[in-house]
Amino acid sequence: MGLFSRKKRQSAEPAVADSAQESAESAVETPATDGPFDIAEAPSVEGMHNFGVLYLPKQQGVRVQFTINKRTRAAMGALVQMLGSSLTLNVYAAPKTAGLWPDVRDEMVDSITKDGGSANFREGPFGPEVEATIPKKDVNEVRHVRYIGVDGPRWFLRAAVEGQAVMNTETREAIYDYLRKVVVDRGSEAHPVRDLLALDMPEAAQQRVEEKLGKVPVKKPRGPELPELA
Repeated sequence: MGLFSRKKRQSAEPAVADSAQESAESAVETPATDGPFDIAEAPSVEGMHNFGVLYLPKQQGVRVQFTINKRTRAAMGALVQMLGSSLTLNVYAAPKTAGLWPDVRDEMVDSITKDGGSANFREGPFGPEVEATIPKKDVNEVRHVRYIGVDGPRWFLRAAVEGQAVMNTETREAIYDYLRKVVVDRGSEAHPVRDLLALDMPEAAQQRVEEKLGKVPVKKPRGPELPELA
């Protein structure tokens, strides 16, 4: 089931790999703000994890991993683990004039319910959220997820919360506080709307991915080709 359907351009959702983790060694004391921020408006990114598209705060007890596209070995999202919960962050290219979250959340609810799950809108500090129960295929279990969407200038940040924070209000507030400190650096490169943007992994994390999955296979050249006409 695709939780982020595309009306114009289709691309595969990245697979999750249990690799490429980076542990935070020091805490950054930052008061709650009205973030997540665009890089142009962020108070500061000093002392944060720099993953290119995303800057994430370093906090004690927080572990950061990556969701990996198994075909390209690229990091397509960040998996933040804290307080018995997980926060998965993905950044998408968005149009200049309109946000994506209103359409995306409606599409998610339709997709989840059609696949036998349940989804309801909940109000949160960032606006409407989607709380969903999603049946796991081939096992008698369900995922309980809370989806948050944040529209920024030419980017859309989707956050998926799982674990204790879905039902525990105090834990969820800590997740919200972490999310407020996130900074998005979309860059100026052109991307189709709803393209999932890759993150930069630290070298050590990239090495762990290659140890687990191997390097990206080198394609043999097929000879000269005619350029594609636009």
